[in-house]
Parts: sequence; C-alpha cells; structure tokens
Amino acid sequence: MSKRYTGVLERLPQHFRDFFMRRADQSQIPAFRSQGKYIPEEKRYTRPEQWKVLEGDRVMFVKGPNKGKIGKVLGLQPFTNSIYTDIAETEPLAVPRQLWQEDQNEYLIDYPKTVSPDDVRVVATLVREDGTEYDIAAEDVIFKGKYFDEDYKKMMPIRRVKYHEHIIIPWPRPDPAEDCVFSTPPEVAEERSHVENSILQFEQPADFTIQSLRDPIMKRPYKWDKQVLKKGDITKLTAPGIPYSETKKAMFEERRQIRESQITEMSAEVMEFIGSRVAEHLNNVTDPNFKQYVDKVSGQYRKQKLARREKEKQLLDLQIKEAEKRNKRVTRASAQ
Repeated sequence: MSKRYTGVLERLPQHFRDFFMRRADQSQIPAFRSQGKYIPEEKRYTRPEQWKVLEGDRVMFVKGPNKGKIGKVLGLQPFTNSIYTDIAETEPLAVPRQLWQEDQNEYLIDYPKTVSPDDVRVVATLVREDGTEYDIAAEDVIFKGKYFDEDYKKMMPIRRVKYHEHIIIPWPRPDPAEDCVFSTPPEVAEERSHVENSILQFEQPADFTIQSLRDPIMKRPYKWDKQVLKKGDITKLTAPGIPYSETKKAMFEERRQIRESQITEMSAEVMEFIGSRVAEHLNNVTDPNFKQYVDKVSGQYRKQKLARREKEKQLLDLQIKEAEKRNKRVTRASAQ
C-alpha cells in the first residue's frame, strides 16, 4: 500500500478505509499487493493474552493444507494479527532492487504466507510418572495469574490448558540479546556513581550564576537581562479588562434586581386560584368533542378503563375454565 495513506487510514471511517485499500491494491501489480487483511491500529493484538502464542512456540495446524503437522512460530505480524511459521506455504514475491537483502541476486523470492492464531493449537510437552515425555495439543488456553519473567523483563500471564487448569504451558524462551560495543554492562549500569551529601548545600562553584550559563556574545541580551519593566511590558503582563460604560452597568444592576424580585416558587393560594379558574373554564365548555377529550385525559376515565379491562380479563378467565371443564367431561365420556 502507498505510504501516503498510512498516516490517514487510522482516522478514516471503515467504508472509506476499505475503499482506499481496494484502490491501493488495484493500482499495484499483483506481486506487490499487500498480504492478508489490514487491521486498524485500535484492533491489533498487543498483549500475549490476545496472541496466545509467541515466537518460539510449537503449534499444530488444524486448518489448511498443513492440517495435523507441527511447526514452530517464527514471528508475529501485528498489522494483520497473524503469525509466521516454519512450515507455512510460500508464494513468489517481487522485491524492488533497493530492498534486496544480502546475497540476493534476483527479483523474485519465496515469501512465506501468514497463519491466523485461530488456525493453530499450542503444543506442550508433559512428563509421565515414569519419566517419559509426550506432547499434547491444547484445544484452547486460558490465563490465570501473573508472574515476573526475567527473560521478558515484564509481568507475564500464566498460560493454562482450558478445562485442565493444572497443566501450565510455559512461554518460550526468547533469544538472548547480543551486546554491541556501545552497550553498558548490567553491573556498571546498576552502580551508583553519585551521592548527595546534603539537600541544602549543592556542589556547584561559588561563582555560579545563571548569567554564567549564557553566551556572553549572545545577541539581544535585553531579552533575558531586563532590570526595569517598560510600559509595553507592563501592558503585556496585565490582563485586559472589559470596558463597560455607566449605562451598561446600570442596565446590569436593573436586570439583577428584576431576577431577584421574580417569584420562583408558587404559593398554595396562587395554585388554588389557578385551579379554580381552569375548572370554571372547563365546566362552561359546551363543545361535546372537547368535553369528551377532557373526560378521556382525566384520571377518572383512566380508572374506569382499567376497571373495564380487569372485568374483561376475569370474564375471559372464567370462559377458559369452563372450556377446560367441558373438555375434561368429553374426554372421560369418550374413554368410557
């Protein structure tokens, strides 16, 4: 896929992302098209619990042409959530000249295909009581508990066989890292080379000042060596005020007094007065349709409706019971 899309794909919706991936594949020859389905960054596997296998694990294939064979995990491919194995299928891939590896003398190479972690099962070696060893392929694994792994230098989950949690499958041991000439030995890195004698007294020279750290021929020293603030500096350091006129101030005060004088809670006398006026208006209505609507939304109408439904339900239950008794009598008569 073209590099101009890599920084934008993560921010696009899914349908736009699929569209650009299809266009990128169509613009390239089949040999250079990306393998596997592109996985957004937020859905990629980042923890061992998600991968379930790591580099160096022995796995058994349960799908594909290599079904039943046992191989070894050679690496992980995060942007497709898949793994590389040592007995995976290969396909020819054209590599540009600028990406050739050492001792490569042709454009086509056999590139291994990736495998989904769901298509393999972890293989573990167990020991019987007599000392003999045998292999098992775990149908699934679960993770319970954690421990600090000295080789991985972090907390690792404990991998167990599902439904047989007493069987623990250890993580593969990573290859030891080779130190280069610029590496610091661990015993030297852990050695303490400085100890403070006091938290009040420092070891800097007596003539140490901030000015001694600055370049003496630095241009425009007034930028950092000011002794007196000018009018422009004071203006920059003073927060701007809101210039309200006396008329606006009087208006704000009048609004404040109006808000304070407004009634926020209704008294019982006012509620009774409003209720009496509404009841008087409703009692004087002569339109039959409006009167019917008022009766329908009133509480009395709702009570009558619920009572009518309850009566209909009781009648229906009574009919059902009578029908059941009648069916029993018919069944007994037919049996005799």
